[in-house]
Amino acid sequence: MPGATILGQNLPRLWNTVSALMPEGDRKSQWVISLDKEGFAVSTGSACTTGKDEPSHVLSAMGYKSAQAHRAVRMSAGWETNEADWDALLKAIVKVHEEMQHK
Repeated sequence: MPGATILGQNLPRLWNTVSALMPEGDRKSQWVISLDKEGFAVSTGSACTTGKDEPSHVLSAMGYKSAQAHRAVRMSAGWETNEADWDALLKAIVKVHEEMQHK
């Protein structure tokens, strides 16, 4: 998706967690609400900042500015999550992004 960045792409990271900076202009709270309506629970920022409106200190340490870190959305999987589940999430992300572009 144009404007999105997978954090830590091509680097060693947890198998079950994807953190992405969503495109500029997209509202991170809208991602959480809209993906929830599609059946997916995602979060903003890192697990250690859940419920806080401040950017992740980890993203700051990685060199991301506050405005960038505020675009972070975190997606995690469980032991039973499979490739079809990730494909369904990707389709939901594309759908939500397209809906945001038309609002």
